Amino acid sequence: MTESTALVTGAANGIGRAIAERFARGDRYDAVACLDVDEAVREVADGLDGGVGRVVDVSDHDAVADCVEELESDRTIDAAVNNAAVSSYAWLGDLDPEEWDRVLDVNLKGQYNVARAVGPRMYEREHGYVVNVSSGAGQRGSVSAGVHYSASKAGILGLTKGLAKQLSPHVHVNAFVPGLTDTDIGQGDSGENEESEEGIWTEEGRETMHDLIPFGREADPDEVARVAEFLCGEGAAYMTGSVVTADGGSALGPTQNFLMPDE
Repeated sequence: MTESTALVTGAANGIGRAIAERFARGDRYDAVACLDVDEAVREVADGLDGGVGRVVDVSDHDAVADCVEELESDRTIDAAVNNAAVSSYAWLGDLDPEEWDRVLDVNLKGQYNVARAVGPRMYEREHGYVVNVSSGAGQRGSVSAGVHYSASKAGILGLTKGLAKQLSPHVHVNAFVPGLTDTDIGQGDSGENEESEEGIWTEEGRETMHDLIPFGREADPDEVARVAEFLCGEGAAYMTGSVVTADGGSALGPTQNFLMPDE
């Protein structure tokens, strides 16, 4: 009997790593395939029960297809979480075509590449879950990145709904929108994890954001990972094409305390 496997992209750190760790702690999947451009993904996978690490650039269509083909030689990928992303701020006048392509290639094309590699297999087996990680930037525009990032994250929402229609009724395809999360934002560019790119958030900016979030804080990565786990399980049995937000209420706008602080 082949192993049931969950695949997570951008799994070397941040939200992706938390998702992989949560899958590995559960009993729903026998193995967790961790993909990232960062070599550290192998170390992460080695520390997981059933972890399998692969260094893969999700923007490379052939590399993704080859990786999935190899993984499926002795296991079935029953769930895939598209988390890999890059982000960098750019004023429109300074945004060159190369940077536009880089962000769209990883964030949007990367999710298509994974979905194309795993989706038809899931459909033929009449079972599977695909979860695409988007962002509030795709719904409301970005405050920390440029229009290319917003466009890529908005495209993910359209991709999710299109895939949900094509792959129904056998494959559940949903998106989720995490809010500000306690990862290594601003600590340097580590590749495909959007929370790790240089200059995204300053400490002062983070504190201001806390004042705008009804919960008054950012999320722990595991809190966000639980949403992905839910969307890849029986709790989401009648869900497809949905967009689930886990942002502590930040989409609601400024909090009452922010608008009317105590004197």
